Amino acid sequence: MNVPESSFNRRWPWFDGVDTARKVRAASPRPAPANGLAAPIVAAIDGLARPEREKEDQLLAINLMRVGLGMPHGDHDDLVARVVALPQPLATKPMLLAAMVLDGQIIDADLVMQAIDDWLSVANQDPNAWHKRQETWEIEPWLELLPFSTRPEAIFEGLVKVKAFYGRDWAKRWERVLTVVAAIPGPLGDGLLLRLAREHRDIADDYTWMQAFLERGAVASVLLYLDLYNEGVFGRGPNGVDAWHIGRQLAAYAQRSPELNSELQTRYESIGDGPGRKVLEQFFGEAAGENDIIAMVKKYAATKQPYDGQMHRALEAVATEKVPIGEDSNAYNVYRKRRSRPIRKGLAWGLQSVDQRVCKSLAGGMEAATTENYEVRPNDQGRSSSIRDCG
Repeated sequence: MNVPESSFNRRWPWFDGVDTARKVRAASPRPAPANGLAAPIVAAIDGLARPEREKEDQLLAINLMRVGLGMPHGDHDDLVARVVALPQPLATKPMLLAAMVLDGQIIDADLVMQAIDDWLSVANQDPNAWHKRQETWEIEPWLELLPFSTRPEAIFEGLVKVKAFYGRDWAKRWERVLTVVAAIPGPLGDGLLLRLAREHRDIADDYTWMQAFLERGAVASVLLYLDLYNEGVFGRGPNGVDAWHIGRQLAAYAQRSPELNSELQTRYESIGDGPGRKVLEQFFGEAAGENDIIAMVKKYAATKQPYDGQMHRALEAVATEKVPIGEDSNAYNVYRKRRSRPIRKGLAWGLQSVDQRVCKSLAGGMEAATTENYEVRPNDQGRSSSIRDCG
């Protein structure tokens, strides 16, 4: 059976496996099914999925096909198409189409949009339409299918129509729509996610948006999110995610991606004095490397910014190592790393030709943070001339 591990936090369908399913479907020759458990179900569907059969038989064929597609099976695309074409309302087929998507098929966008239009037509005529505006479970499954259709960009048309029905007074969150868009890999997914953030920022809260971008596991997606945050698309209002939380999340992802570290340092060197800079400095405070510290010194010097707590945290990150005292423990021991002569020389180089007041502030703070025992000493004690000299 192609059944993911159960979880109380997930409900079917799980679209994060669509890309893998499409690759399996595109393989030549197509892999043989792991077992023949679906064969009796397919045979039953073949007898039921006929125009002359009763309504109940056709509805049973639709439901059985959803089950059969979730099991190891051979090539039955013609039979699947026959079931989809059965003369039953589209409202009976969203789960069938979802099963097709999970099987790696690309479904017809016009069919999905027709289902959305049909639902809206009925909902608008219903004298008790307010009942439908209270929940989203009837229409959301259709919206979720559009990113995996022949026209993925139709998700924007669908969202505009559905949000207009709910209006401002009944506005809803559409987190699952965001989740399915984020599940689309590569440049297509990045492009859809970027447009979704600009046009439909209100479908999810800031934290969900952050997770949608970062959990894609691609450097390009992280940089897109950083750009949006720097532009003010995210991080506004009382519930906006702050730079500290983003920095911590970036540090966790950077541990698995050395390429991300390099790209974030490059972005920091060119970024202006805005929200994006704060995020990157918070990131350095969690996972700074020697080159990151030098980049921060140059940035601080260029903007005549004195030594502060953020610089101190970044220096602490590069100069110390935090080791948890036990598995899954939030407490840790702090160990001093071996002093690096290159970083001290780099820091000194970064302080050259800097305003005297700023230089003394940076030099004094960095000297205290990089002394061998990491205790703050008076400015005239334990000072390395390589950092102390301000030109």
